Amino acid sequence: MKMHSKTVIVLISTLLIGVAIGALGWSGVHNYRAEQLDRMRREGGFYGSITRYIEPEDSVQEKQLRTLATAYQDTLGPFWRHYMRHRVVLMESFEEELLPILSEPQKEKLQPYLERITTLPESARRTPRPSSDSTAVDSTATAQADSSSSQ
Repeated sequence: MKMHSKTVIVLISTLLIGVAIGALGWSGVHNYRAEQLDRMRREGGFYGSITRYIEPEDSVQEKQLRTLATAYQDTLGPFWRHYMRHRVVLMESFEEELLPILSEPQKEKLQPYLERITTLPESARRTPRPSSDSTAVDSTATAQADSSSSQ
């Protein structure tokens, strides 16, 4: 076999191995991300956002975290929805004042961003769950979390 043929075979083999490793690596990253999204959908809410950063050490701590996060979620939900609605109104006003001073190419480049910041997220559109009129955290949920930690 000539030296040129050997070189071509080695280069093609290296390229194919690289493509295979790249595909496997991308698949692994894709599967990991899909798993994360699935977990976020299952957990959801305030507890889900906390457990993205910390892993409960045991079932007792998990129960305490879930109880505490649920108590605060019921209080934070209405505030968050109000904030998101207010933000969208503010950003729409910003857009109305901004567009007249931009050129057409600038408007085209900025359009995806403007659509994103002036669209109300689905979670802010939902009607709030029935809850008490008070904005204070449910002390019974906090007390339950405290009592289960002392066991």
